Amino acid sequence: MDEKLTVSQAVAEVQQPRSRFQLIHFVLGQHDTPEMRFYQLCLELQDMEYKLRIAKLGVRKNELEIARLRETGDEIDSIEADIQEVGLERTRITMLGAEREIAILHDLFNESQKFTRDEIEHAQPEYWEKRLTRQTNLQIMSGNVGWAQLDSMRQINLLDDLVAERENQIANYQRMELEQQENEK
Repeated sequence: MDEKLTVSQAVAEVQQPRSRFQLIHFVLGQHDTPEMRFYQLCLELQDMEYKLRIAKLGVRKNELEIARLRETGDEIDSIEADIQEVGLERTRITMLGAEREIAILHDLFNESQKFTRDEIEHAQPEYWEKRLTRQTNLQIMSGNVGWAQLDSMRQINLLDDLVAERENQIANYQRMELEQQENEK
């Protein structure tokens, strides 16, 4: 990095809402199946591109407003134009970060397997089974499984099987303890 970098140059240099790592691991990686990761990727692209288009239109509008304010020759209008230019600078820097993130999202899109809405829909049972199982396991590790989590598992018919499996584990454990006690006698 250049030692002569100014603060404003550094601010522009670091602009980007989320890093590639964050996008891969926390935004897309929060989903347990490739279909849902693709779905999330498409939503992120749609959202970021929409926001950037609106920002670009806002910049154009702001530039026209600034020009109109300057044309009046009024001192207060000139100060208002200066204030709007400060905001415009900030918006342009923020847009730079959004453009960087969109470029990463496009790279990820180009690298990813593509799915249709129908394929995403048909993968929902697998997705929710994996997601709810992962969440429940994490809650077990933290020492507290909430009723809402258990109810979600019940709603997709995962809870009854888990309860039966847990009952078998307890019965096997109890059987082993009894055998061990009998062997110690």
